[in-house]
Amino acid sequence: MPSYEFTCRECAAPYEVRLSMSAYSAGEGIQCPTCGSANVERRFTAVSVLTGSRSGSGSGRSGCGGSSGFT
Repeated sequence: MPSYEFTCRECAAPYEVRLSMSAYSAGEGIQCPTCGSANVERRFTAVSVLTGSRSGSGSGRSGCGGSSGFT
């Protein structure tokens, strides 16, 4: 379930909620837990993505296409 971050425009409190995408689309659960206002702004934050490694392949290649592009 995705986590959404908001800042209340009334009391400036930052908060985070976990909602299904359908609940978020319907506007559910976005009220400020501090003051109860629905006048909130969604904050966008960077996320970290981990991918699996190709250990044991022995190719020594990296990135898409197998070449780093550096000499």
